[in-house]
Amino acid sequence: MSQALTILAITCSFFTAYTSAFVQGNCVEGDAGLQWLDSKLSPKAAISCKGSPLQLYNAGRYWGEQYGRNASVVVFPVTKEDVSFALQASSRTPLGCDLAFVSGAHSQTNASSSTGFVIDLSWMNSTQIIHDAKLDDTKVGTAIAYQGGATWSQIGAATNGSGYTAVGARVGNVGAGGFSTGGGIGYLAGAYGYATDRLRAMEVVLVSGQIVLATKTNAFSDLFWALQGGGGQFGVVTTFYQEAALEPSTSQFGIWVVNDTSLTQAQSNTADFFATNADPFAVMYYATGFLPAQLQTGDVGVQTILVGIRFDNPANPSQASFDATFAPLLANLSFKSNTSYTVPYGYATEVIDPFFPYGFRRGFWGPQTEKISAGYLANATSQLSSYVGSLLANGEVPVSALWAIQYMSPGLNGNLPPSDASTAWPHSVSGHQTLFSPAWNNATDDAVTFASNDKFNQLTWDHQATVGKVLADYPNYISPKVSGERVWGDNVDRLIRVKAKYDPFCRIHQGRVFATAACKANRWANVFPGREGH
Repeated sequence: MSQALTILAITCSFFTAYTSAFVQGNCVEGDAGLQWLDSKLSPKAAISCKGSPLQLYNAGRYWGEQYGRNASVVVFPVTKEDVSFALQASSRTPLGCDLAFVSGAHSQTNASSSTGFVIDLSWMNSTQIIHDAKLDDTKVGTAIAYQGGATWSQIGAATNGSGYTAVGARVGNVGAGGFSTGGGIGYLAGAYGYATDRLRAMEVVLVSGQIVLATKTNAFSDLFWALQGGGGQFGVVTTFYQEAALEPSTSQFGIWVVNDTSLTQAQSNTADFFATNADPFAVMYYATGFLPAQLQTGDVGVQTILVGIRFDNPANPSQASFDATFAPLLANLSFKSNTSYTVPYGYATEVIDPFFPYGFRRGFWGPQTEKISAGYLANATSQLSSYVGSLLANGEVPVSALWAIQYMSPGLNGNLPPSDASTAWPHSVSGHQTLFSPAWNNATDDAVTFASNDKFNQLTWDHQATVGKVLADYPNYISPKVSGERVWGDNVDRLIRVKAKYDPFCRIHQGRVFATAACKANRWANVFPGREGH
């Protein structure tokens, strides 16, 4: 028998008070706002003051070392009501003037950390598979309901073997919240579309404390639209409802380290694969860089790697095999090494986790391009070698430094939005996604890294200009100095209006901040209409 779920859009005018939460430290003493919060939170929630274990845990969870800050207080909610109370309390304490909330802690712009008041969602991490879901005015045959504090490894473990899955991140420790509101390019995006386009409802706690359910067609449709690629500037999403996709039974990975003598041929083969592959369940990466494992071998040279991934298509028993799919890619190449894996799809995120280590200064940036050429790959490879050489010359040990381009099935198998205005992030045309992901130790090398990233961006933008229309940059990979117009195009004006409606006092102002009147008055705004301010 199918499980039915009915969820209505609600407001949080009154809640029953709970007994006190778990408190670490003494910041609650003498702070009326935190004392009020302590009286409201559920017993399994926590308030942790600066220097206490949970606060230090929060400060240490940020994937990029430069993005984490020591907050004066961190709240760990366990229910949506706890989140509501925390947001209400943040307006009752001076600490709340510097407000942030965090899910997976992969933010690239300090958007999820602050020195004041942080709401850490990591204890809200459950996932459910819901059949015959009725989400206010929206019906979904099967939905994956995942909380905003979950990571994709947690979500994958919950759905593994069920026959259903969500389009999720390629790295397991990425958080569901930022991923789902920032576009959502995952392994299965070429087959099923981006995560943001598969969302059917979102449970959102507004800065006022009001709890709403937003869908594409209900009273909160403008909020739903803004959260489809506009990021976390509008409220705290406590539960996402993504339409389920059929789960591949297995995932096959091949990782081939190319000999330098085969590099030109590998670039040519990659360009041919991108131009001719017809299986949306087949994905590949061309990657060049310095990898963490090289620190153990003492090899400081740049490697070039081909990664091929084939997911079983549940709807196509005639799908070509892994070997047949990637034979043209590997033709006439020689390799330093090759490795293969076969894993359940629910654990596919764990295969490339070692490529992206924690505990260093980090970058994660890159625009898109519709087509590639062997010459474009050669230029990117040369630029990555130049970057690594600059770090080595500075005495830096580049823990990892990777430039990669991921194949994306053209049109995403028919799952793109009808127009650039359909979602906050304009992406009616899909592109292959580039990524520059360096990890370095010294702040003195920030400038070298940012300058190299600027060159990678310009390389891709210039290449795209020769093959098609301007493509919006992916919101989750926004580079330093890149304008809002480059990411959100003509949608910036509407995003500003939605921000003003749901966050009229600009309480949420970390990271990329849309230029409402309140955000401009307080000098927090940095995303303006058109090219203004950039």
